[in-house]
Amino acid sequence: MPLTIKGRSQAKQAGRQASDKGLAFDVIISSPLARAFDTAKIVASELGYPSNKIILNDRFVERDFGKLEGRRDLVAGTKYFIDESAIDPYDGVEKLVDLQKRMDDFLAYLHSIPHDTVLVVGHGGAGRALRRAIEREPLSKRGKALGNAELVRFI
Repeated sequence: MPLTIKGRSQAKQAGRQASDKGLAFDVIISSPLARAFDTAKIVASELGYPSNKIILNDRFVERDFGKLEGRRDLVAGTKYFIDESAIDPYDGVEKLVDLQKRMDDFLAYLHSIPHDTVLVVGHGGAGRALRRAIEREPLSKRGKALGNAELVRFI
């Protein structure tokens, strides 16, 4: 699903905010999923960063919601908003522990690259898991939701 007009506006605003603060990124890494990649390209444009230099990384895709994909009504019917593992039993859902392992590996990748200032563009569930990895928090900590096109300094 493509970015909405509102999403494009939010991405443009995030890019302007970063530019106004004088932020410069050595590299931009994005999930290859359309909305994240479109967001990364819009932010990059506002920063004067070449969009062909954005690195796509499959490890930062959103959690696979299996049969719950696109079914906010079903997700809302679980305790997911308190405990992310509440949806683990549903068919095809990526287990929370597997998502966390993927984000632990993604964090190790981020530490391994030769760049100091990295902008990562992704998704809510993956972002919360990355935050848990950075802060060494337990799986039971859901963490604050990340806003659309919100700039957050993790490290």
